[in-house]
This record gives sequence, structure tokens and C-alpha cells, in this order.
Amino acid sequence: MTFDKDGVCSACQWHEDKQTKVNWKERRKSLESLCNKFRGHGYFNVIVPCSGGKDGTYVAWKLKHEFDMNPLCVTFYPQMQTPIGQTNLENFKASGFNHITLSPDAELYRKIATVGFIEQGRPKLPFVTGISTAIFRLSALYDVPFIMYGEEGEKEYGGAVDAREKIDRRYLVKYYYSGIDPAKHGWWWQLPQQDDLDRIYATHWSKFEDWDPQDHARLAKDKCGFEMLVGGSVGTFTNYAQLDDVLQDLHTYMMFIKFGFGRCTSDASIEIRRGRMTREQGVNVVNQLDGLFPVEYLGMYLDYFEMTEKEFWEIIDRWVNHDILHKTGKPEKPYALRDTQCV
Repeated sequence: MTFDKDGVCSACQWHEDKQTKVNWKERRKSLESLCNKFRGHGYFNVIVPCSGGKDGTYVAWKLKHEFDMNPLCVTFYPQMQTPIGQTNLENFKASGFNHITLSPDAELYRKIATVGFIEQGRPKLPFVTGISTAIFRLSALYDVPFIMYGEEGEKEYGGAVDAREKIDRRYLVKYYYSGIDPAKHGWWWQLPQQDDLDRIYATHWSKFEDWDPQDHARLAKDKCGFEMLVGGSVGTFTNYAQLDDVLQDLHTYMMFIKFGFGRCTSDASIEIRRGRMTREQGVNVVNQLDGLFPVEYLGMYLDYFEMTEKEFWEIIDRWVNHDILHKTGKPEKPYALRDTQCV
């Protein structure tokens, strides 16, 4: 994340630009031109990675019903699918979309996740990499050279500002694989050869439309039977985002212990930028919810990683930024900020 001379982060700068500098009508025209280029390319003319969640559902629905595209929707199977995630995926498929689920060898999947958790503090490593490598693989295999992802996270949430419109190998390896080539994990985690990769045009929907998760949730609910949680997700107040994988709660918890901000900070920042929450409200909810550990899933994590509770917490502690966090002795919030005034 970068900050300007006034201390404003790149995500807030981009949000301001979206409201004042970006011509979204022209961006939509460029998307129409892009769709025109690929519309006649075979029966399926675009691949949309989609787990049944709000964002993939929104993108697929818009492409089909507003841009006359015929998307092939693809799910890279989540590591520990939730009941509501399964329900939403089935509802999405039933709402009128062609769909494929890619299910890698479950034991290999688990072993890669365990290595990722231990060596990088990334329990969702095989999923986070697989949603690009496997999708690109499928694109080359089925000769559908147009892929539409959801948001470009680096710009939307604070990160690199040098992303090009077309997703390339450099971008993926540098920002999503942390400079580590995931190809060693097996076929699903190997990007296609460069000549095949050059023929694939992959991009993000957020480059063509102002990205707002609440809009996506509403459309997904109205058009495709998307269901939301009763109450918020663990560690935040939202009930409509990242619902499909039990490991998502551990993934975002790792974010908190490494960097001192978690899922609630991320969600509150979006709402503050959108004017749906004041900064004071955001600070209050962050102090209440950020850093909550998904206690109810601990047993499932121990079974999945084949660890004792002692081994699990030793790995967690290894990734804690002890300069900014301290132990609390509370199971529901094992670590907390030393200085809450920095929120």
C-alpha cells in the first residue's frame, strides 16, 4: 500500500478518481468493443470464474443479459465449502448459466494448503493461486480466450497501481503468487505456455464499472437466488461476502495477525468511502470485531491440517506481528492491537 503526501492511501485515491476523473460511459463502450471482439468466438465466448458468490454472479449475469455474451462459468472448488456456499452455487447454476466445477485431488489440495499455512501463513494458498492458474489452463484447453474476473484488488483495496488492463504473467506472479511460482504444486497450478497465454485476454470487471459489493449482492439475490448469512461473518459486520469457504475466516484472521488490520477494517473502509458509514462508526465496529478468531471452526481446521491444537497455535504465533499485537488470553480474540488509537 502506498500513501500520498497528505497521508491518503492508494485505495482512497482510486475511489476519489472513480468519482471525479474516470469516464465510466467511455469505459462501458470499451467493454462493449471487447465483447464484440470475442462474441463470435465459438459457443462459449467468455469464461467467468464464479463460486456462486455475489461478485461472480453479478459479472456473469451482466455479461449475459446486458452484453449478449454466452459465459462459461467456472468454479475452482473451495477447500472447505460451507453449506451456504453450496446452496448459493446450486441456486446460481439453476438461474440459467452453463457451469463447470474444477475439483483438484483433495489430498493434494490439502497438502499444498498445509505447506502454505506453515511456510507462508497462507492457508488458502492453493485456492488463491488456482483461481488464476486453473482458469487460464481451462481457457487454453477449451479455446475460450476471454476471461472476465471481478475486481482488481490492488486498486480497489490498496496496493499496486501499475496493473495493466490485460492480466499478464508478470502481474500474477508478482502480486498474487508473492513472487513464488506455484507450478511445483501440479498441473492445475501451472500457467499455460507463453504463446497460449498471449492469446488469452483476461481482465477485471472493475476496470469498466464502478465496483460496489452491495450492488452485486442485491442483484445476485434478486436474479439468482443468492442467500446471505443471518448476522455477520466472523470478524466483521457484513453478511454477503466470501461465504463459500470455512477457511476464509482463517485466511482473514491471518491478515489481522500479520498486518494489524482484518476483515472488519477492510469492509468498514469500503463503507466509509461509499458514504454509508462514518469514520467514527467504522472505528467503533473495528475495535469490536477486528481480530476475532473463528473459534467454532477450530476443530475443523485441526482435522484438515492434521495438527494438534498446540501445533496449530505455534504456527499462528509464528506469524503474529508482536510489535503491534499482544496476547490477550481470550479464545475469541487471542491477539489485540497494543495501541487502538492507530485505528
